[in-house]
Amino acid sequence: MSALALAIPAVAARQSIMNRGASREGTDLLDDVRLCLDPLVGSAVRAQLAGAGAQLRADAARHTERWFHGHAARSLRLVRAIPEGRESQLDDLQLVGELLMGSLTDRSR
Repeated sequence: MSALALAIPAVAARQSIMNRGASREGTDLLDDVRLCLDPLVGSAVRAQLAGAGAQLRADAARHTERWFHGHAARSLRLVRAIPEGRESQLDDLQLVGELLMGSLTDRSR
């Protein structure tokens, strides 16, 4: 299965992140950052989210607002607790939030 085929459900399903342990939350958030910023699949992930149904977009927008804007500092601590995420910056999470919100709220696509 391609990375893109796996990516769309992974990003869309993150609304359940609050029900996971802190280490898993950090891994999920880091996965979202990697997928959204990936030069090969990032734009496709965002385009598919933009074309998703209204309920999925609304749920993903709530997730994005919470974890990449409202609780971005907490999200960064969780991401940095994962060895692969130690170099992450708040700007990275905020950029992902902006990219996702643009895809989820722009209906001109």
